[in-house]
Amino acid sequence: MAPKSRPKVLMVASWDWTLNKFRLALAESLREEGYDITFVCADGKYVGRFQERGFRWIEWDSERKRLNPLAEARALYALSDIYAREQPDLIHHDTIKPSLYGPLAVRLNQVRGRTEVPPQIIDTFMGLGYVFSEGLLPGIIRMVIKPFLTFGVNQPHVHLVFSNGSDRSCLQEEGILRHDRADVLMSEFVNTDKFRPFTPSQKVPGAVDKYEENVPIVLMAVRLLWAKGVGEFVEAARILKDRGVEAQFWLAGEPDKDSTGYVPEEQLRTWERKGVIEWLGYQTDMPTLMNQADAAALPTKYNEGMPRFLVESAACGLPVVATDHEGCRIVVRDGETGVLVPPGNPNALADALEELIANTKRRQEMSRRARDVAVREYDEEVGAEKWHRLYARLLRS
Repeated sequence: MAPKSRPKVLMVASWDWTLNKFRLALAESLREEGYDITFVCADGKYVGRFQERGFRWIEWDSERKRLNPLAEARALYALSDIYAREQPDLIHHDTIKPSLYGPLAVRLNQVRGRTEVPPQIIDTFMGLGYVFSEGLLPGIIRMVIKPFLTFGVNQPHVHLVFSNGSDRSCLQEEGILRHDRADVLMSEFVNTDKFRPFTPSQKVPGAVDKYEENVPIVLMAVRLLWAKGVGEFVEAARILKDRGVEAQFWLAGEPDKDSTGYVPEEQLRTWERKGVIEWLGYQTDMPTLMNQADAAALPTKYNEGMPRFLVESAACGLPVVATDHEGCRIVVRDGETGVLVPPGNPNALADALEELIANTKRRQEMSRRARDVAVREYDEEVGAEKWHRLYARLLRS
């Protein structure tokens, strides 16, 4: 079946941040190719940006952390109403909740006679996140949703996309994924013309009074969750300061209070008062911030897909010390563009950072290689082209 001349696509997420961070550039490139793109998500600070760029936005009341069964049932029915009203050709889900509810919403419309031919669906897993992490509560949530997720992702019109092969294997081993309509495809591509090495003309807000001339800077910029390795980063900074290593350790981001296990602001302030780190808060000009740094660190223990911070760092020519985790290994070539260390090991992190801090020549060599890899493999034009091919293939199905 040939695709329509102007296929109608809904991009769906619980959080507007996700669509802004990972889908806006793709949506713009698809629109240039004739696609009709609409964003569906809860209201938030990035919705205005979607509308400024000329995209329609449909509000879907879905809180990320909410577990109230009645409220979640209403969210499922609200999503089915949106799909019935819009009658899209393709629906692209991001994050676990839309990927769980979306196929169920389409099936509900089929049962109610509101959809005759179901649209093609892409369920994207950029990491498996909290639900597939260790612990009692994630285990309970996983047990509850597993039958529904299994039913949904195995519908014949549903295609899955993962950022790495381990996550695909995990769903297969859990007995959730039972077909081969699944690809490993990057969602975390960046504009390498924007994220590039340059000499900043001015410091980013929050860093003006923290900058020390000729002192190496190690940067970590993430959602501030314990699972992202914030504690290990701070402990490594403490170890290096005790060793007398002259360096600054900058932590950028804000506590993600909608996620379990966020780092409290009081704790961040305490670390800063003790002189262990400099907390910069939320930053909007990441290219400038990264070009003030000499190295990046991400000692994550989280179920990462492919950390965008690593991709942005590589594009800016920053050598990275990161966890030896598949999502990180995709970006960090150990010994070439950065260093991989065991998870949950601040001493190993400190050792690797100390070597980079002391060896300017090695940092410069890694910087050049990281930039070359980023331009060749992670540029948004390269990534968008692969998504274009997937969209076109599914719409021909």
